[in-house]
Amino acid sequence: MSYSTAVPYLYIMNRSISVGKIETTLTHFMSPVGLLIDEVKIHGGPVFVNSGQLHLSKGEFEFIAKVRAKSIEVFLEELSPAGLHTFQVTVTEQGIEMNAIKTVIVPIPAKALAVLKMDSEDALSVDLISAEAMGAGLKNLVATKLTELNPIVTADIFPVPVEFSEVRHTDGEVLIIGKAVLTGEA
Repeated sequence: MSYSTAVPYLYIMNRSISVGKIETTLTHFMSPVGLLIDEVKIHGGPVFVNSGQLHLSKGEFEFIAKVRAKSIEVFLEELSPAGLHTFQVTVTEQGIEMNAIKTVIVPIPAKALAVLKMDSEDALSVDLISAEAMGAGLKNLVATKLTELNPIVTADIFPVPVEFSEVRHTDGEVLIIGKAVLTGEA
């Protein structure tokens, strides 16, 4: 008996299920540090599911997670690194551009540029490129706070084992790309 993986199918025999293709989308996935991952898409196949022992399932999937600029804004407002507030975030190919206010005696506009980068296939960190408020360098203050949080995203927070392969800064969102692999090992 043979099946084309291009057409989804379901074959059940002795508690073993073979699925040609799985597509799932998780929305509003909250990371342990409080960063909202807006969307996680997992798709691929074929998948061989052991219905009696799910940890013995096998398959490989494409994995894409999206973090939108608004989610980064909300996260930064909660975090308030170096006392900054009223964040406005833009994501471009160059990275995550942040404008905020630093209040000392009077409100002072602050500006920062950061990128989300891969430390390894299972950890992502924020790398602060620059941070300034009216010429005064905030980089050390903000970098210290980020060091406490990094890695900001780890592969073990997702419901399936994930390996990161790439981070892309695009128009309005950060894409975390990789693969999810079920090895069938206990």
